[in-house]
Amino acid sequence: MNEEKIENLAEAVRIGQDYCQRSDELALRHVTQHIKPACLDVLQHIQTRHRLCQNTESVIHYTSIDVLVSMLQKSSEDDKESELRPYDSIHLNDPDEGHYLDRNIDWMKRYDWLDKKRPHAYIACFIIPDDKNVSDEKRKEMSDNLVFWRTYGKEGEGCSLSLRIPVRRLGKVLYGSDEAERTGRTLYPVLDLLDSLICNIQSQFIKDELANIVWPFLERIRYLYKSEAYDYERECRLVIPRSGVDADRICFEYQMHNRIPRIRHYCKDEDLKIRCIFDSGSSITLGPCVPYSDNIRHCLTTLLKKEDLYPNIKISKIAYQKF
Repeated sequence: MNEEKIENLAEAVRIGQDYCQRSDELALRHVTQHIKPACLDVLQHIQTRHRLCQNTESVIHYTSIDVLVSMLQKSSEDDKESELRPYDSIHLNDPDEGHYLDRNIDWMKRYDWLDKKRPHAYIACFIIPDDKNVSDEKRKEMSDNLVFWRTYGKEGEGCSLSLRIPVRRLGKVLYGSDEAERTGRTLYPVLDLLDSLICNIQSQFIKDELANIVWPFLERIRYLYKSEAYDYERECRLVIPRSGVDADRICFEYQMHNRIPRIRHYCKDEDLKIRCIFDSGSSITLGPCVPYSDNIRHCLTTLLKKEDLYPNIKISKIAYQKF
């Protein structure tokens, strides 16, 4: 099926070669009406590999108690609904974020007509309880997991949130060079065909239009590839490219990190508002090292009740002591 789609794109490019010789207007119309849909039809094969199973009812997010309390407190006091924040990719802890795919398929060097600016994206990260058959036991395991408590749950002093996020918004992270190279095998024929057309085009505007077919797609998927060393995370992400965010949705937050001041930015998203994510069936698990956990549970219950939200609040059963 993918070979047939590639052939359809190749035919559209062959016809485009003729239009490019005749007029820029004809060439641009052909790019918009024929080459773009044929190109996106091929790239859809890559996007399909990142889809979560449709019966994935919820995903898990580890965070700190203060972030959760702040989010709920802000909503109840300001009478303005707050949300989970997708933060900018610039300040992610892993320096390889967004570059793993680039390094493994090396498209940046082969196609000099693509944008090299590498714009940032806004990302919210989650853990997939189970890809195929969501079970309560599996969900419990991933929401109360010692590795995640130590890595993302503030050494057990944080919390995990089992949340309802629309599956259509999430992309499954693929791990290892084999997965990246498999994507390259689908991507290269598309870029090669567009490259053959661009060589015969004088108009920079049309060249930019061709680049704009591929670049928004690459912006979305390049943060969905990581080293196989991280495959235990079973991660999925909500990725919002910078090009898809209006300026009025971007907010800024001043932080101190290792005594160094920095300004992080995040964007607001309707699907991440607390009334959406704490839907029926959602839950909160307090970490194994949370002090005065019963009191914390009482505080969270009170704050959530103000918003008419009633997720199940549990306390971790893992025996772990932070030193």
